[in-house]
Amino acid sequence: MLSDQPNFTEETVIASEQRFRALVTATSDIIYRMSPNWQEMRQLYGRGFLTDTDETIADWIPKYIYELDRPKVEAAINEAISEKKIFQLEHRVLQADGSIGWTLSRAVPILNKQGEIIEWFGTASDITETKRTEEALRTSKEQSEQQKRLYETITNNTPDLMYVFDLNYNFIYANNALLTMWGKTWENAVGKGLLDNGYEPWHAEMHEREIDLVKTTKQPIRGEVSFPHAVLGTRIYDYIFTPVINQDGEVEAVAGTTRDITEIKESEMRKNDFIGMVSHELKTPLTSLSAYLQLVESESGKDNQALREKAIAQSIKKTKRMTNMINGFLNLSRLESNKLFIEKAPFDIAELIADIEEETRILYSTHKFNFDSFESVTVNADRGKISQVIINLINNAVKYAEKGSKIQVSCFQMGENVQVRVKDEGRGIMEGELPKLFERFYRGQNNKLIAGFGIGLYLCSEIIKGHGGEIGVESTVGIGSTFYFTLPV
Repeated sequence: MLSDQPNFTEETVIASEQRFRALVTATSDIIYRMSPNWQEMRQLYGRGFLTDTDETIADWIPKYIYELDRPKVEAAINEAISEKKIFQLEHRVLQADGSIGWTLSRAVPILNKQGEIIEWFGTASDITETKRTEEALRTSKEQSEQQKRLYETITNNTPDLMYVFDLNYNFIYANNALLTMWGKTWENAVGKGLLDNGYEPWHAEMHEREIDLVKTTKQPIRGEVSFPHAVLGTRIYDYIFTPVINQDGEVEAVAGTTRDITEIKESEMRKNDFIGMVSHELKTPLTSLSAYLQLVESESGKDNQALREKAIAQSIKKTKRMTNMINGFLNLSRLESNKLFIEKAPFDIAELIADIEEETRILYSTHKFNFDSFESVTVNADRGKISQVIINLINNAVKYAEKGSKIQVSCFQMGENVQVRVKDEGRGIMEGELPKLFERFYRGQNNKLIAGFGIGLYLCSEIIKGHGGEIGVESTVGIGSTFYFTLPV
């Protein structure tokens, strides 16, 4: 803005002040006047937001400008002076009450005929509430983004399937686990319905009815269902649908969580089979024992020594069988209650296997045993429990190998460990079953007709692990299996 007066006169100053006061009266903004170089503030009417001044002051920056914003205010002033352009800046100020506020300040240079700046005339608006609102929104957005990242991290790193339906039965969210189960990406799965994502009609209709029920009752609903996993095949899932309630108390979506319970179901089935087998297996030797005892009783007055001896021998055999089974159950119970104590002491494992060889040849005349010769090796272990492991592996070899076939027992030192191996010429084990053999209650698919509870190898595994060793199996279908374990020397 050009001025006709090259220099200030009393008249021009009075006129300027009159215009200033008139503007102050007509506006709600803060009004101020600055010297050409902004070194002095000539006048400021703060409207209660800033402290008024009717006198020229030189130290206005410390009085009015917030300390951290002073560099950018000074930089903007210097730029405006240099280019003789309008000064405009949002910055923080020290309010009349001493608190920190925000202002949007604009100042226009007043120029004389020579184009020199003779004064700056400015206005400032109180934008404190606006800036606080913006800051609150920014903070809220950051928190929302942080929560979103947190939720996505949780939902995308859990094995559970997590998803959300809209009220038209379409998926509006699906986590990574669900997308993997479908074998789909977000782009070709989210926004689509149940049928589009591979659900059979009966399955889709069932879930739609459940979603309707959740919408109506505003209560969760739970169920179980099978579904073909894109990689793992058909699995069994437990799911729960939960209403998402808006601020008006209405259901705006239905959230779902699904968990793969296939292993749990299989474990329950194995446990039920186990209970059934226990009842049967304990009943069988008890029945035989009762029959032999009745036979001995009936022959007590007769001279039939051979029959009595046979009956007594069979009774002892059945009693031993029941004792072994009961001991197995007790060990399982102790293991599950963390009371399976391992009492270590040094002993020669070669002597232990020699004792087991003698007993084995007496008990099992149906197979050909080959106990390899091996040197004495001292281990620090629980002799009784290691004996139990070796006998169990031999019993399994006898149970699953054909009569007359060879069973080989070997023991040798491998560096800081000793390894015991029991090799048979049985039917072998399918590769897919090998990782499950040492699980509790697990029995191979081809072994259902052979008596057993699925706890022997599990107990062996836990005993060896308790000694800091390893247990494993090598097997080829139709050729045989080798079970082995290692112990630290």
